[in-house]
Amino acid sequence: MEKIKFKSILLVIVFVLLMALIPSVGFAGKDVISENIQRIKDLLGIGDHYELIHQYENFDHYGEKTISLNWHGNDERVGVEIDEEGNVKSYWKDKVSYDKGPVIYKFPTITREEGEKIAKDFINKLYPDIMDKIKYTDDNLHFTYRLLGLAGYSYHFIREENGIEFAENNVYISVDTQTGEVSSFYINWDEEVEFPDLEGIISKAEAKEIYRDNIDLELFYKLKDEDNEAYLGYNILNTDKTVDAKSKEMVSTSYRPIFTVYNTALYEGMENIAFEEEDRLVNSNKIISREEVNERLVTTFNLGENYELERHELQGNREKDIYIWEVLVMKYVGNSGSGISARVNAKTGEILDYSDPGFGPEGVGVAEYNKEELLNIAKETIKNISPEKYKEVEYVEYEGGNSVYVNRNISEFLFARKMNGIRVENEGFYILLDNVTGNVLSYHHSWSDIEFISPDNIIGEDKAKEVLLEGRDLNLEYQRKRDGEEEKDIRLVYNFKDKHLIVDAKKAELVDNRWGLIENEVIKGYKDIEESFAKEQIEKMQKHIILFEGEEFKPKEEISQKEFFQLLIQTKDMYSIYEDTTYLYERLISDGILKEEEKDMDGKVTREEAIKYIIRAFGLEPLYDLGDIYKLEFEDAHEISTNLRGHVAKARGLGIISGARYFRPKDNLTREEAAVLIYNILNRDI
Repeated sequence: MEKIKFKSILLVIVFVLLMALIPSVGFAGKDVISENIQRIKDLLGIGDHYELIHQYENFDHYGEKTISLNWHGNDERVGVEIDEEGNVKSYWKDKVSYDKGPVIYKFPTITREEGEKIAKDFINKLYPDIMDKIKYTDDNLHFTYRLLGLAGYSYHFIREENGIEFAENNVYISVDTQTGEVSSFYINWDEEVEFPDLEGIISKAEAKEIYRDNIDLELFYKLKDEDNEAYLGYNILNTDKTVDAKSKEMVSTSYRPIFTVYNTALYEGMENIAFEEEDRLVNSNKIISREEVNERLVTTFNLGENYELERHELQGNREKDIYIWEVLVMKYVGNSGSGISARVNAKTGEILDYSDPGFGPEGVGVAEYNKEELLNIAKETIKNISPEKYKEVEYVEYEGGNSVYVNRNISEFLFARKMNGIRVENEGFYILLDNVTGNVLSYHHSWSDIEFISPDNIIGEDKAKEVLLEGRDLNLEYQRKRDGEEEKDIRLVYNFKDKHLIVDAKKAELVDNRWGLIENEVIKGYKDIEESFAKEQIEKMQKHIILFEGEEFKPKEEISQKEFFQLLIQTKDMYSIYEDTTYLYERLISDGILKEEEKDMDGKVTREEAIKYIIRAFGLEPLYDLGDIYKLEFEDAHEISTNLRGHVAKARGLGIISGARYFRPKDNLTREEAAVLIYNILNRDI
C-alpha cells in the first residue's frame, strides 16, 4: 500500500479557484457588479442570508478581466468568478467549521450516476449552448484513482467539435456526496475560434510514419521505483510535437518538460533522531556537529558575520546509514532578521540544499553580471562544495527559462549528472543566482550512490522507436499551436498519447512508470474473503478507499500499525495516501491522532489501541482519565485499560463497535476486524 498515491481532482479545482480569488487590481467598478450580482444570486440559489463580503477585479492567464465575488452565510461560504459579460467562470461552496472539528467522511448518500445528472443540470443552467459540445470523460489518471469519492464525485467534461476532442476546453465539476449539491465548478472555454474541417486530412498510418521520422529519443539512466535499481531507457525528447493532419508538418502544441534534478526517492524512510542519539553520533565522530554545519554554510556562501543557528533537526535512516542535518541559520539586525535554510549530509558535510527563503530584495536593480559570468559562479559553487561530482556533470541550457525569475533579474542554472556519457535522470545540481549581486539564492543537489550498468549491447534509437510505436496509433485531436503568436490558432493534429512510455534499451521492451497507478485504480476482487465475516464490508469499501495490494486480503492476519493508519487516514479530510510513511506519521502526530512515543510502524495494534486512535481522529478524546464513570456492558470490560474506557464508550455511542458480549481489548487487531471498524466509521448515522 505504501506505493499507492492519488490526488483528488478536488485539489486541482480548489487550487484553480483559490488562485482566481487572489486580488490583483482592487475593487471592481460598482456598475459592473450591480448589473450582474442579483442575476448571479438567483441563478446559483444564493439566498438573502448570504452577505457579500469581497468583490475584486482580476485578470486571468489570457489577460481577460474577471470579477470575483465572495459571500458568507451562517456556516457556509460561496465564491463566484464572472467575466465582463457576467458569465460564471468558476464557483465553489464549502462549510465553515467554527469549532475546528475534524472532517470524518461517510459513505455517499447519492450514486455517481445521480451526481452526474446533477452536474449536467448545473452546466445546462449556466451554459445551455454547450451541452451538445461536451463529452464526459473518466480518463482522470493524472488526477485521481477511479474510485467513488467520499467527499465528492468529480466529473471532467471536454469539448468536442466535428466529433473531434478539443481537450484544452473543459469543465470540471464536483458534487457533494452527502448533500447532492454542486460544491465546485470551473470552465475553460474559447470563444470565436475556428476549428479546421476534416477535409483533406492524412491517414493515421501516414501520420505515424511522419511522427516516427521526426521525433527524437534520448538515452537516460533511470531508476526503477520498486527496487531502486538503474536501467537504461529511451524516452521522447520533443514531447510537445504533434503531426498537423492538413499540412503534414510537425507542430508544437504543448509544453516540453524540462530536465529536473529532484529525486524524492533518495531520502525516503528518514525519521527524526532524538537528541541523545544525536550526541552519541557526534561524540563518536560519525557525523559532524550542528555548529560545524553552521560554520560550513557561512563560509561556503560568504554570509558574513552574526549568522547563528536558529533551528536544527537531525534526520536519519539507520538501515541505509544516512543522516541529514536540516537547519535554519539567522542573522538579526534590530527588529528584523534574515534566514537561510539548508540540508547537509551529516556524515560527509556535503551541502545538499541551500535556500534564502526571503528572496525579497534579490534581483532589484541593474544586473551587474552577464550570463557567462553567472555561469562561472555556478560552476565554481559546485566545484567548491562537491569537486569530484563536478567532473561528472554537464551544463543544460534552459529553453526560455522561468519567466518569474527572468523578470526578477534572477538566473537559473542546471547541471545534469552523466555516467558513461549518458545523463542520469533527476540527478545533478540546480542553482539560482542574483544577477545584481552574483549571490547564490538557491542551491539543490541530487545524487544517488547506486551502481550503473554498462551501456554495452543496447538497442539503437531506430529500434527503440519501433518498440515504442508498435501496435499504437496516433489520435486525431484539436490542439492549440504553441510556437506561434496567434493564441487562437487551433490545429487538427495527430497526437501520440503514450509519450510517457520508456523503452528499456537492454531488453527492448516498454516500461510504464504509471503501471502501479493503473493497476491499483482497478478494483480487484480478493480471492480469499469468501469465508470472512467482513466480506460485504470489504467489497463495499473497495469502491471508495484503497485497501491492500495484491489478490489476497489475508483477513485473519494481524494488521500492522502502519497498515491500520493507511486505512484510517482515508476516512479523514486528507486527500492522499502517502508513499512517504514518514510524512504520513508526521501528519498523524500533528493532528493529535498519534503520540511520538506510540509510533511503531511495523508493530501490531491491539483492539483497544485501534479505538483510541479512531476516537482521536474524531477529536473526541476524553480530557481526563475518568475511566470508572463509564459504564461498559462487555463481560470483559474490566480488561480494558482504565484510561481507554472513555474511548471505548464513545466508540460504542458512535456505532463504531457493536454490543457484543466480549470486546477482547488486548487482542491484536486483524485485517478483517480493521475493515469492519473502518466500514462502521463510514457507515455511521452521526
